[in-house]
Formats: sequence, structure tokens, C-alpha cells
Amino acid sequence: MRIEVMISGFGGQGVVLSGAVLSQASVLSSYYAAATYTYGPEARLGSTRSEIVISDEEVDYPKVISPDYWIAMNQMSLNTFSKRYPLDKTVILADSSMIKYFDPVEGKVKTIHRIPATDEAEKLGNRLVANMLMLGVFVTVSGIMPLDNLKEAIRRLVKPQFVELNLRAVDRGKEIGESIL
Repeated sequence: MRIEVMISGFGGQGVVLSGAVLSQASVLSSYYAAATYTYGPEARLGSTRSEIVISDEEVDYPKVISPDYWIAMNQMSLNTFSKRYPLDKTVILADSSMIKYFDPVEGKVKTIHRIPATDEAEKLGNRLVANMLMLGVFVTVSGIMPLDNLKEAIRRLVKPQFVELNLRAVDRGKEIGESIL
């Protein structure tokens, strides 16, 4: 089994942290995981990307070739990265609070789930936890690992003062994911 996950957005949306958390959760779930991160000097507002490969065998190539899942956090990254990968088998989890036009991927992917992640995160008290909300959706929809392992990875990697809010975001993501299934 090899599952390729791409997370994209702009700097400041927690794309790199999301990749690290998902990688850690994968290892806690007894998988091998490799993560790579791409961002330029404009990382605070430019496009950023995390690529995570999750496997039940050692990962021989750590880059995403054709994503099974793509967590798209903003319009610019959807537009940019839709041209770089074959997407015919891809399930897109898109932040519909930040993405309004799906033309670049419409008809080219397996499925698009529109999730108002940023709006939902604001209801929890901070839009910056939209990334963890989307990880909660991903883990629920993919069924690849126990949600508790994702939560443990958050406890290990997120600053203590933000852990509880991030865990609430994951729980909200689980609820949204269950409504998709």
C-alpha cells in the first residue's frame, strides 16, 4: 500500500505543520512515512506544499507522483498545483471558504469535497486551525488511521497552549468527514 497525500495553501495556513502532524500520526499508526515540504522565500503569502507518502513498506521515493488525496487550502495553490500532477485518481478535500472556482480540476479528478474549513475554524475561535480540521476530515474519509493517533501527533508537535483548540478542530473535521461518507 502506498498512499500519496498533498497539502497545499499559502504560507501561514499551517501547511508544513499539517504535513509534519500527518507524518507523525502515520508512524504512530505503524506505517512508514516520508514528508517533503516546498516553499519559497515568499512563504508567508506564497504557495506552499507538503507531500506525504504513507506506506506499509519502506518508502523508496519520498515525493508525490500522483496524489491519492489533495487537501487544497486556497485558490492560488489549487490553480498552481493542478497543472503539475496527474489527478485522475485524486480525491480533493478543498477549503470552500477560500476556493470559489474549481475549473482547473473540474472533471479531471475522482472526487471533490467542498469543505468550509476556514469558516468552521473561525466558529471554533481561530481560522488558523482550518488545517487541523482538514486533517480530521482526511483521516475520517480515508479511514487510513485511528483519529487518536492524529490527536497524539498534535499533542507532540503543537505548542501546548494551542493543543486543545487544534484537537477541537480535528473533532469538528471528523464530524464533517462523517457527513461526507
